[in-house]
Amino acid sequence: MHAVDLDTERGAETLPAGHVISTMAIRDLMRALDPAPPSEVLAAAARLKYRDFLTVALILDVEDLFPDNWIYVHDETVKVGRIQNFKNWSPDMVPDPSQTCLGLEYFCFEGDGLWSMPDADLVALGTRELVRLGLAEAGQVVSGAVVRARKAYPVYDEGYQEALDVVVRYLEGFENLQLVGRNGMHKYNNQDHSMLTAMLAVRNLYGGQHDLWAFNTDDEYGEEVVEEAGAAGRVEGGLREVAATQPRVPVAASDVAATLSGSRDGSPPG
Repeated sequence: MHAVDLDTERGAETLPAGHVISTMAIRDLMRALDPAPPSEVLAAAARLKYRDFLTVALILDVEDLFPDNWIYVHDETVKVGRIQNFKNWSPDMVPDPSQTCLGLEYFCFEGDGLWSMPDADLVALGTRELVRLGLAEAGQVVSGAVVRARKAYPVYDEGYQEALDVVVRYLEGFENLQLVGRNGMHKYNNQDHSMLTAMLAVRNLYGGQHDLWAFNTDDEYGEEVVEEAGAAGRVEGGLREVAATQPRVPVAASDVAATLSGSRDGSPPG
């Protein structure tokens, strides 16, 4: 890559780039390249999907509601999927210590009914569902706000890995482009892992040889990084532990059956 085009308050700008680290959704990155990638690469990138997300933040005139940092909701009568209690993460996240802020999280797709619902209606929905779940009383909610997040989750559906492999093989032709983060790599990583891939990418700028795509594909890579860092790496000492917390890629039932069949006939699993 030789340059990056930007839309700024001053208008369009082009910045020369000796190296690029991208966190944008890999599907959008492929569409933004000029010259455009081959048609089969664009088709593979278009195959990648994302799940969107919104949070209804409710301020309650209650000092303390429940001790959990978050609660996962499995009640089919409500739409909320998870509830965060921000004050339990840190009291500094709620300016008034006599109040509580809950974040009701809704998983959706951009443009669907939830995403398009007016903020006031979402605040009302969140309040009703909070009461239905028995976590608060309607009169305790004094205000609310809505925050929407596009492409919060890369989707692991059938065929996504094959599509991603096509894109990654094409990107191997770029010597000065690295992809990091959840959307940048289309990996359902947590925040710690996403930050660590960015740190390793920066190290690569200074002579490192870290394969960001290999990181967390197995425990051995995490161990390798820890050993390489030695006593000087305080942050690096936790790489193996961070890697162990990452969600594993789902395996199709057909692949499991093939692996079991290989084990039974004495051949090594694939």
